[in-house]
Amino acid sequence: MREEDRFFVENDLRLTCADALELVTEYLDDALAERDLEKFSTHLSLCEGCRVFVDQTRKTILVMSESGREAVDLKPSNFDALLARLDAHRSQ
Repeated sequence: MREEDRFFVENDLRLTCADALELVTEYLDDALAERDLEKFSTHLSLCEGCRVFVDQTRKTILVMSESGREAVDLKPSNFDALLARLDAHRSQ
């Protein structure tokens, strides 16, 4: 593998993980253009790390939306509680 290729998932569309991460919000909002959706979907099918990131982002959005008006204070001392909420959703 060439040095400049080390950040690409091997596919014809050549979408990097960094490129994919920039598209996550639009993907989750169902707002990607058809060509970008094709690239993104292909990348996800080949990249476990990005699939995990998308899944965790989706779950975080769900937890945050369920908290309603409840403020979620994100600081190191609260991470365990937030992770427990995410794990509870994972097991559903």
